[in-house]
Amino acid sequence: MLPLLLLACIFVENPPPAGTCEEIQADFAAESANIRSCSTDAECGKVLEQTSCGCTRDLVARVDADTHDFYALIQAAGGECDLGLTSVCDCPQTYGFECADHVCNWDYAEGGWLPDCHADHGDPYQVDGLAILGDTLTVTLSAGGGCETHDWVLCWPDGAFAESDPVQAHLDVWHDNHDDPCDAWISEDVPFDLAPLRNAWQAAYGGGHGSMLIWVGTRSVNYSF
Repeated sequence: MLPLLLLACIFVENPPPAGTCEEIQADFAAESANIRSCSTDAECGKVLEQTSCGCTRDLVARVDADTHDFYALIQAAGGECDLGLTSVCDCPQTYGFECADHVCNWDYAEGGWLPDCHADHGDPYQVDGLAILGDTLTVTLSAGGGCETHDWVLCWPDGAFAESDPVQAHLDVWHDNHDDPCDAWISEDVPFDLAPLRNAWQAAYGGGHGSMLIWVGTRSVNYSF
């Protein structure tokens, strides 16, 4: 852990608050807790720049937070008062933002975005419908079979958003029929978690609420969060 080297050029419209070091520390702790408090992941996404020496180690606040008093207190500390801002100086990969224990932070969870796989690398199937409830995408899928349990994986082959209003994500479903010898035409509703896709959007566009148009094959559905 290395001590944070604060930049002295933080712009503050009004003079920083006066007070003893202990008072500034207490006010800073309270203000930090206030602007970082959250109930859901979607509320998080305002990066508090210059609060670490590692780019994805900066603190994270709610997207609607007013950070004026927060930075004023940093200026008031003037490097003389320890505000507890320490950091490992690296930039680990993140997957958006999260509200963990009611505090906004980066999401360092392993697993990342949706996997980079392709429909044409699996067994054939047909997409019959799409529906979204919350962060769950339900895809109605049909394929030949009836004797084996089939596996389905939601894929994001290019891992990128197509810029439009709203942005678009083109997804695939990888299918493994486990060499099912039967030829009945089977249809099932398969649920997929869209949280990784939401996290990717928030990391790319600064957190908060948003929407995107999701394509699976030739079918599309709007996803709002």
